[in-house]
Amino acid sequence: MAQSENTAFDYRRRMCRAMNFINENLTRDVSLDEIARAACFSKYHFHRVFKTVVGETVSGFTRRLRLEWAANLLLADSRRSVTEIALECMFSSSQNFAKAFHQHFGATPSAYRKSNHGNKLRNPGNAKALRLRYDADTMFTGPQTREVRVDMNPEVKEMPEYHVAFVRKVGPYGKVTCGEAFGELVRWAGPRGYLKTGAVFGIYWDNPEVTPPGKCRLDACISVPKGTEAEAPLGFQTIAGGLYGVCHFEIGIDEFQQAWDDAFEWLVGSGHQCDDTPCYELYHNSAEDHPEGKWVVDICIPLRRRG
Repeated sequence: MAQSENTAFDYRRRMCRAMNFINENLTRDVSLDEIARAACFSKYHFHRVFKTVVGETVSGFTRRLRLEWAANLLLADSRRSVTEIALECMFSSSQNFAKAFHQHFGATPSAYRKSNHGNKLRNPGNAKALRLRYDADTMFTGPQTREVRVDMNPEVKEMPEYHVAFVRKVGPYGKVTCGEAFGELVRWAGPRGYLKTGAVFGIYWDNPEVTPPGKCRLDACISVPKGTEAEAPLGFQTIAGGLYGVCHFEIGIDEFQQAWDDAFEWLVGSGHQCDDTPCYELYHNSAEDHPEGKWVVDICIPLRRRG
């Protein structure tokens, strides 16, 4: 088996471990760290790899399994109330459960129960068996990754260590939070000449599909000489050097999420394992300087060395 195929299978195998761990713990709220440990995977990158391999976010996958569990319970015991089943399946109220159930199955819980055909053969509303086990050998039988976009030009390269000054903001990733963070950084770095000599980075510590938007952390960074004195509100940190998968993009402001998805799609099929350190964005321009208002940016994913 080629190295890339072997590594892609290993990703799938470990994501199956995670899926089985979630399935075995539907009656409690497990943390993302617990699920990542069950899959023997880096906490920094687990969620993105899970979404790439499985096609659902961790929270979306968990919610679907709970809804399918509830659907089976509705059919299995008509004496139990909808509210009782909703609470057992970890929904906060019967109202929230009913809304989620209707969105998923296209019927209210009561109507689904009365139809009594939820698990009949070829029924598109079928709820899967409660004790389903996920196995990489049987679950993933066809091509598992989309074709890598041709304009991404991914490469594996040695990246240097960077000593950076940074401004940290906490809040929803988007124009407001990013604008505040990079605005403060530019106001500090510009008069000191660092915008002409330094490289500019963004480190997004949290995944907004997991962390509440109001608690997501962003570091707007610029490389500076070692020994530069700290001045509020800035701090200093080191971006680790080493082997990285570097994916190049020229994108609009609304295309960053898709770019990250594409970068991890490449990673899963690349034959490389990600290392246990954060990814970062390396910016090559300001959108104001681009004729089409686009960002030229590298998404840099740390990789483990082979052997």
